[in-house]
Amino acid sequence: MKLIDVHAHLEGERFAQDLDEVIERAKKANMTLIINSGVNPESNRRAKALSEKYGPLVKASFGIYPVDAVVNHIKNFPSDDVVREIKAFDVNEELSWIEKHKDSCIAIGEVGLDYKMAPGTEEEQKKVFSKVIELAKKIDKPLIIHSRGGEADAIDLLHQNKAQKVILHCFSGKKSLIKKAVDYGFFLSVPPVITRLDHFKTLVSLVPLTQLITETDAPYLSPVAGQRNEPANVISSIQEIAKIKKLTETEVADQIFNNAKALFKL
Repeated sequence: MKLIDVHAHLEGERFAQDLDEVIERAKKANMTLIINSGVNPESNRRAKALSEKYGPLVKASFGIYPVDAVVNHIKNFPSDDVVREIKAFDVNEELSWIEKHKDSCIAIGEVGLDYKMAPGTEEEQKKVFSKVIELAKKIDKPLIIHSRGGEADAIDLLHQNKAQKVILHCFSGKKSLIKKAVDYGFFLSVPPVITRLDHFKTLVSLVPLTQLITETDAPYLSPVAGQRNEPANVISSIQEIAKIKKLTETEVADQIFNNAKALFKL
């Protein structure tokens, strides 16, 4: 089986001490693609550096996290949601940097909307998101979408702006929105936390295998509560999808690999 992780954060502090070992475990698990997603200027450059060090297995996705993009408009963060320092930056300058370095990335993400962490900034977020969608179309890159609390608006903006290649990462929207995303031809990624969250089991039951793909969001969304997640754990997603779809793990992995080939021109 050839395994795919379309969304991870390996550039962070939680992998600072043992990333070589993490990559080796991924190789032993037959990983063929790990997309490391940036969220701001600093992490985009780290993602680029990791793709250069660990390529061709690890590839970069350059992103502008919705909260980072509007930090100057936020009065108070929900304290339990802040897991890293968030600094203001010039969004247009970063979009220009991404365009300049388009050959160093395989996708644009993570990007999107986060109404839960930054309430009151919805309109500003949508303005930035629309710019990002236009850039992705211009440079012909798939979009990896974060849409916490803004799932309906994210889907509508993607459709209105005629985004063609879309992955909804860790999508937590209701059934009607899942079905809408499927109708629009979007892909939905399945994290290893599916082993302990029924929402993702429901999502898998609703989405055709031809529109599913696997992710880890490492170090988050682990199959085991309290443990750091890593790319090799994507096998947990494959196993759960196979159970739900009543297919073999190989059949699931092969179709997801083909989905990734079409999305990312592998």
